[in-house]
Amino acid sequence: SDILPKEYCEELMKLCSDVEPMPFEQVEAVIDASFGYSWKDVFASIDKKPLGAASIAQVHRATLKTGEQVVVKVQRKGIHEVMSKDMALLHKAVKLVPPISIKGIVDFDMVLDEMWAVAQEEMNFLLEASNIYRKYTTSHVLVMEYIKGFNIDDKEGLLKDGYDLEEIGSKLIDNYIRQVIEDGFFHADPHPGNVRIRDGKIVWIDMGMMGRLSDRDRELISDAIQGIAINDI
Repeated sequence: SDILPKEYCEELMKLCSDVEPMPFEQVEAVIDASFGYSWKDVFASIDKKPLGAASIAQVHRATLKTGEQVVVKVQRKGIHEVMSKDMALLHKAVKLVPPISIKGIVDFDMVLDEMWAVAQEEMNFLLEASNIYRKYTTSHVLVMEYIKGFNIDDKEGLLKDGYDLEEIGSKLIDNYIRQVIEDGFFHADPHPGNVRIRDGKIVWIDMGMMGRLSDRDRELISDAIQGIAINDI
């Protein structure tokens, strides 16, 4: 607040605040507009209470008319325009940061451009369209299999069901390291809400943000890890 004007600070605080769920009426409107017909032609029911709400979209449990249990990810109405304005605001704010600071070694404009590119990919649900119900998926509505299981941080539930927490932790880390180092294709948003334990297996969900590394990138990361392990600066 000592650097940026008050109005910028207030807007930036809004960007960082908790996200309120969309009203169900708005969810219905987004689905209908995206499908071009009523969601009731596809779903037998959609739970009005969301499983979770984030800045770009929120998810609801639903049942297809065929009886299959699914999850519907619905993009917030007008989110592209809102985020576009937010990024323009951040670019303006960056210009007000004093040059004698971290700004001297970090190109904030480049960082913001990268963030915006990733956000635009995340907002296009068709890029996430793997292992989903493609027939019912559009750029604003994503229909996926419902994964019934324990959240990775549900310690009480996992222990009660007989799971070994140490084994889960070890396998989770091993799997993620393999994604990064061996595959070069990894889940780039690995928070607890995106990892389930079901039938003795770790299940990754919400593939809207994935990272890719070239062979050279992976080689450099491997060298860095080796250097840390043997204390080679």
